[in-house]
Amino acid sequence: MGLSSFESRIERLVEGAFARTSKRGLQPAEIGRRLIREIEIERRFGIRGVVAPNVFTVILSSRDYEDFEGISSTVCSELEKLATDHCLQSHYRLPGQVVVNLVEESSYRPSTFSIATEFNEEENFMVGGSLILPNGQKVSVDKQAVTIGRMPGSSVVIDDPKVSRQHAQVYTDQDLVILTDLGSTNGTYVNGVRVSRTELKNQDEIVIGAAHIVFVEN
Repeated sequence: MGLSSFESRIERLVEGAFARTSKRGLQPAEIGRRLIREIEIERRFGIRGVVAPNVFTVILSSRDYEDFEGISSTVCSELEKLATDHCLQSHYRLPGQVVVNLVEESSYRPSTFSIATEFNEEENFMVGGSLILPNGQKVSVDKQAVTIGRMPGSSVVIDDPKVSRQHAQVYTDQDLVILTDLGSTNGTYVNGVRVSRTELKNQDEIVIGAAHIVFVEN
């Protein structure tokens, strides 16, 4: 959901409740634009990619806080969706669930606001993902390892003579998703490169024999 979509949804959802006050005060769309800007300013660069803040406190003047009072839960919910979608589209990692709160600050003048950000890490948040098989089937990768091979009983059975009976395994290791080749004859490839062990990232393509499998993060 981009900013234009967010603005359209907000207009529809709060049209009745907000119409009486919208002309005199702060607009929800202004908060949405500032929220995206704060994500871009406060994001952190790490060895596993970019991490974005996930807790946002929107500080409003007393008048604006009063104007938003009847629709605050709707506005916060839409802002949470906006922030989450922006991070997913930008391939930013989130340390936990996105939370947006509105609070009042009596010293602020009307239409003046600020946004405080936090990184609130939740254990095992968004760990794992899914393997999208050639037939469109999804196989979840979570606490239990996913085995791939020609052998019946594997989590993913590939009926291909170029695939070893026990070919590869995908599993979680703390907050990582790991693919390991189990000593296969013809190898396991990720994005065209033969690997023995590698961390999987969103939209990585795994090739085992003639099968093309895509990994999608939670």
